[in-house]
Amino acid sequence: MNMALKYAKESDGLTSSLQMSHIVFDELSFKRLGFTKAKDESSKTKVSLGTNIGKIEDGTYKVSLKLTAENENEYVAYVIISAYCKVNEDDELKERLLKENAVAILYPYARAEMTLLTAQPETDALTLPVLNVTAMVRSAEMEHEDGETKPSNDK
Repeated sequence: MNMALKYAKESDGLTSSLQMSHIVFDELSFKRLGFTKAKDESSKTKVSLGTNIGKIEDGTYKVSLKLTAENENEYVAYVIISAYCKVNEDDELKERLLKENAVAILYPYARAEMTLLTAQPETDALTLPVLNVTAMVRSAEMEHEDGETKPSNDK
């Protein structure tokens, strides 16, 4: 346990509403489809991010994040990472904690692993930006409510 968290917990009676017992990579994949295009041709990498939240039992959830990168005629890569979380079922912020906080914690791990996977010979390593997960989740929720679906971002 992080000593700062332990100290805060013991001295102030503070505890985190979201606790993660395990963070693991479920799958890592890089499949080469071809070779880098000529330097004068622009090549766009399509990146998508998906999440899944599954209830294991009351108060225990598995939050998974899948990050996919596809560079046409060059490669397809993906990372799936999961966190096993505990959260109070009565917490009014439970859904937000799982959708936003857990995903915000997992994304930097997936982002770093994607950079490593795409750092292959004759491939430009993909460095993804830092994301505001809260804004992204809320935007997706608004789009879902409006019945709109927007295509994934091209990088």
